[in-house]
Amino acid sequence: MSVQTMPAAMLGVRPFSPIGRRLGVRLHRWLIVLAMLVAALGLAACSPTAAKPVAVGITGYNFTAEGVQEYYVNGMRGSNLPPYGGGGSTSCCVSLPAKWTPELTVKVSWTIGDYTLPWSKLEPMTPDERSACCWRQRTLSKVVPVKRYDERVGRVQVFFLANDQIQVWVSNVGLLSPDHPSGLSYPKKPATPIQ
Repeated sequence: MSVQTMPAAMLGVRPFSPIGRRLGVRLHRWLIVLAMLVAALGLAACSPTAAKPVAVGITGYNFTAEGVQEYYVNGMRGSNLPPYGGGGSTSCCVSLPAKWTPELTVKVSWTIGDYTLPWSKLEPMTPDERSACCWRQRTLSKVVPVKRYDERVGRVQVFFLANDQIQVWVSNVGLLSPDHPSGLSYPKKPATPIQ
């Protein structure tokens, strides 16, 4: 039994006619465009997406004469800080983007306080008497920009400065190192004049 093929003329298109060639060229162009589109979508699917946020520890430095009783960065608690001290303990954790952007901010809330009398006058009092007569405290909150950091995301370092100013740095380098990006050194209590 033999198989017979149907002549092209019976299909309505002549294989080498101008119409057949134009249809073939158009079909070929559309297939090329379709292949390029599929390739572009495939590359887009393989391209890296934005880096996932990273969880980093929180530490603080207090450059004021008042103690920081407690503080929070984006709702996560940091430890208390003595006047002119800090940096010793790290609390967990704040979520930051792996890559810094200029619009990056965090919300810092803190309670700062101190006694209004010198310790020599407070020492004979009971803790309740000290609090009733001589303790003052304030609770503050600010949204502050995060200073530029590189891809080696370190700890969030909150600097409590004079006049209720706040700076936020992200670094693995502590303030005892001269390499800290802030250029500041560890907080020091000002020298008091001898009386």
